[in-house]
Amino acid sequence: MNVPAGKVLVKEGDPGREFYVIIDGAVRIERGGQLIRTMGPGEFFGDIALVVERPRIATATADADSRMLVVGHREFHSLMDQFPSIRISVLESIAHRLADLELDWPH
Repeated sequence: MNVPAGKVLVKEGDPGREFYVIIDGAVRIERGGQLIRTMGPGEFFGDIALVVERPRIATATADADSRMLVVGHREFHSLMDQFPSIRISVLESIAHRLADLELDWPH
């Protein structure tokens, strides 16, 4: 999927229906209007909402013209079931991102 710069791909609070892999370009991830990080080629997002079956925890906006691989909810879970290495990579990524967020939270 080709995405123009400025397009909102997922919005915080919306239901999660797709998983995105960035092929080319950049995506800005924001939570509560605050920049969390910028992601680039080879990185992915949308996994947390699909794994925990809850609304999106952040907004993702194309920061540049980008190309994405978009995987639907059913296909995402099928990939996770068929390929344990993908499941492990996704779960490790979630754990790292949540740990990074926790460092920013007041204790």
